[in-house]
Amino acid sequence: MAFERFGMGARVAVIGAREVARRNGDDRIGPEHLLVALLEQPDSVTATVLGRHGITAETAYPEIKKPGGLDAEALEAIGIDLEAVRGKLEEAFGEGVLDPPAKAKKGGRLPFTPSAKKSLELALREAIALKHNGITDGHLMLGLLRAADPVVVRILAGADPKVLREQITAELG
Repeated sequence: MAFERFGMGARVAVIGAREVARRNGDDRIGPEHLLVALLEQPDSVTATVLGRHGITAETAYPEIKKPGGLDAEALEAIGIDLEAVRGKLEEAFGEGVLDPPAKAKKGGRLPFTPSAKKSLELALREAIALKHNGITDGHLMLGLLRAADPVVVRILAGADPKVLREQITAELG
């Protein structure tokens, strides 16, 4: 996909997603990183629309920090204490056994996950479908909605994707 088709807000989000992934200690850029990067642009269509639904960078970022995508509260509800499991594993195999492998060097490139690539491709399709010449942050959000990645869906829990789609499309004009 040609990066030149991306407007400034979309470019900032794609570059910001790399920084979100690095802050989170991840070695790949996923759709959840794109979403947080979009939300970190306070004047973006995405931040404006999602903010109306109580979804902000501050509420989204902790959701991507959950270890392995596991929800400690949900596991505890069925009798599994994630911290106790971590403690037992570290006791048996050494501290940091569950930590992810070493990440790319600072400044090095992080690859996009297949689902992030799919979200970017869908953003292009959304822009084309709306007969827009470039990809904006709103198109990126429409691509994320359409891809329905599980972590993004969890972050957006409580907000109706159809309503979000309608509101973002209306903001795009």
